[in-house]
Amino acid sequence: MIEARSAHKRSIKESLLLLLCGSLAIAVAFLAYLRLRDEHWTLAFVDVGVISIMVLVFVFVYFSRRTRTVGILMALGFISAALMSTLLLGAREVYWAFPALMVAYFMLDARQATILTGGFAGCFLAIVWNGLPAVDLTKICLALFTTVLLANAFSLTNRRQLAELRRMVNIDPLTGAGNRRAQNLRLDSACAIFRRHERAASVLLLDIDFFKQINDTHGHIVGDQILVELSELVKRNTRATESLYRYGGEEFVVVAEQTSLDAAVNLAEKLRSQTEKQLFAAGIRITVSIGVAELQRDEGKEDWLRRADAALYRAKGRGRNKVVVAEQQEIATVLQMPPKHAHQHGNDAVRAASRAPLSRSM
Repeated sequence: MIEARSAHKRSIKESLLLLLCGSLAIAVAFLAYLRLRDEHWTLAFVDVGVISIMVLVFVFVYFSRRTRTVGILMALGFISAALMSTLLLGAREVYWAFPALMVAYFMLDARQATILTGGFAGCFLAIVWNGLPAVDLTKICLALFTTVLLANAFSLTNRRQLAELRRMVNIDPLTGAGNRRAQNLRLDSACAIFRRHERAASVLLLDIDFFKQINDTHGHIVGDQILVELSELVKRNTRATESLYRYGGEEFVVVAEQTSLDAAVNLAEKLRSQTEKQLFAAGIRITVSIGVAELQRDEGKEDWLRRADAALYRAKGRGRNKVVVAEQQEIATVLQMPPKHAHQHGNDAVRAASRAPLSRSM
């Protein structure tokens, strides 16, 4: 029930757009009543048209939840209304422009909104340039300029904060690597690309050997620093198509898109070797065990990761500080088992495999 409610939770843009449409419909309805009372039939007819549009937009946003297109159309509509009112009734009707500018900066990116408002300002000045005293024209221009400046500043600040929040949601705060959420998104993307284009992708699962002993002997502060330094080492030795994520504790995942199994094994061996050579915090030397699995046809991210985990388990069983590749037998074993039994069966298969000769380990 909670998940269903959260899935239907509306965004801030949707809520504000609905509020704007509803408020405008009510306000214009009152204005239409006043004009009908004063027998201004043409203007009242225009008001009824505006009310109808607001109601249609409200219904469309409420049920479709598509705000960007509606926001653009509303911004253009408000600006067109401001220009038309100015042309027909004079500069005193320019008040339509102020909500238009706010909607533009809220719904569009800053560059698009600036272009739109710049075009409006040029058209407005062309209409009223010879029809207003210089003082009134200056006041209106200053008001419009101030509105654009403040809206632009608000838009840029809001977007920067939103970008930072999105980054924080996807980043492990200790190591700066991606977190489990970002990892799952990347794995889903790699699986989707593989299904569409059959582009090779591999995953590396790294685990620091005897990390608990390091924490027990040197303390968690040193342990945390080692995690940070290992994360930096991996980042230095990976390409743009190879992204690092903290899987949990002392385990890391490298998702290597557009990377064949041979290339992934070479990368894993490089990371293993570089880790072994580097001197970490407090003068400590560490090693890592790495399991490598290439994405297979009809395989999801869970089975893909499970095979890498099985290969990592075998590396640990072989004495650690090794790179081990997931076997084809493990693919069939894992994929044929029901989900609730696959993990346990996979561990049993790994234990058996760890006693057999490895076909590929380093």
